[in-house]
Amino acid sequence: MRIFNDLELGYLKQVLESGDLGQATFVSRFEAEFAKQVGARYAIARNSAMTGLASAVTVSGAGTGYEVLVDPIVHFGGIAAMYYNAVPRFVDVKYDTFLMDPESVKQNLTDKTKALVVTNLWGLCAELDEIRKICDAHGIFMIEDCAHNMGSRWKGKHAGTWGHIGVFSFQQSKHLPTGDGGMMVTDLAEVYETLHNEWAYMGESPDCMQLVFRMNEMTAAVGLAQLSRVSGYVAEYNRNLAIMNEAIAGCKWLRPRRVPKEALQSGYVWACIFEGDKHGLDYARFKRACTEAGAGVWFGFTQRPAYTFDVFKLSKAYSHPNCPVRCPYYDSRYAYSENLCPVAEDLLPRLVCAGVMEMAQEQICQQAEGLRKAIEWCEKG
Repeated sequence: MRIFNDLELGYLKQVLESGDLGQATFVSRFEAEFAKQVGARYAIARNSAMTGLASAVTVSGAGTGYEVLVDPIVHFGGIAAMYYNAVPRFVDVKYDTFLMDPESVKQNLTDKTKALVVTNLWGLCAELDEIRKICDAHGIFMIEDCAHNMGSRWKGKHAGTWGHIGVFSFQQSKHLPTGDGGMMVTDLAEVYETLHNEWAYMGESPDCMQLVFRMNEMTAAVGLAQLSRVSGYVAEYNRNLAIMNEAIAGCKWLRPRRVPKEALQSGYVWACIFEGDKHGLDYARFKRACTEAGAGVWFGFTQRPAYTFDVFKLSKAYSHPNCPVRCPYYDSRYAYSENLCPVAEDLLPRLVCAGVMEMAQEQICQQAEGLRKAIEWCEKG
């Protein structure tokens, strides 16, 4: 469970006694310690991960007339692209991991591709080495959305350190909670210098179009304290993840999420795939059984890919109804249509999900037992 005690209070007292609530000692300390923990050269504190993603698109060079490759399970990468009038081009995912498919990345490359946002979803990294190879070969700026990824790794490297920029979230429901906040990490000195916002202090103008999204000292003080606890949180969430996976062991019609051997997962959301329709089982019956047994699961996540929502489909990002997808500076027939990402469209309604964070072991065991009972009831007919 989350811990907030005298360590946080002591740091906050130091901030208040200093009289400086802006960016001073604790922001710098938090940035340095965070970069060290994930293995990055630089870290830049932000007021949220969403603003971090938007800032990353800024320095990528993407904007009007360009495309940003994003995945369709969540909408954050697409929103970040539209923030600077770039067109989100949706890349399909792999059915068994729910993560961006490198082959689909290749199929969606065009002469307008400027950046890519890969979502490392629910504590599991995508095939980041393969995606980085594709990006390097085509001059594409790679951004990692690591909102769910403290402690997760791909081939030994921490999430967020494979791309040109990695963006982490500290919103209250994330691994490292500060209420809200985020962190960008990079190994590139020029990116760090562009994003660190010294221009805002000096009364100068930025080198590119960007806004000030700084973190304050109070948030950083809590973040620094929580950073020392996050490994313990992740260990607890991984234990809960294992309990839920054990609950479906041996069930032929609930397919567990595949964790590649190259990956180290950090518990966030547990999920499996309903394939009962391939075994003559009714999904609605399984849903009722889960509710009656107290399985504590939910179904389908968003039910449909991001590009089916009006903000994308109707190109409603700006007051002008045609931006960014039908912007006059974007010469393309690309459109958000059905079967754009067929794997994601099939997968999303099948997802059976459960939270594993901030849950006592007794509670997660009860939830797992409810899921086992629901499986038994459905198999008995």
